[in-house]
Amino acid sequence: MSDVDTGSARLEAEAEQERTLDRLEARMEALQLSLRTRRTSPRFALWRHDLRETRETWFRLVDPDGQDPTPEGS
Repeated sequence: MSDVDTGSARLEAEAEQERTLDRLEARMEALQLSLRTRRTSPRFALWRHDLRETRETWFRLVDPDGQDPTPEGS
């Protein structure tokens, strides 16, 4: 594989990761809105769990060795 192919593959992988992070961010925002506006919904616990998992995935992709600086339940 040439340097050009390697560089292209790396750029595509980085672009895909950015798209994934953008989708996860949008999902977190939607879940946070649902949690704020529909506290009495029977789905509240599910949304909260989904938000926690989505946030963990986002942080794992951004910094595989780091930790989520956001306290649980916020």
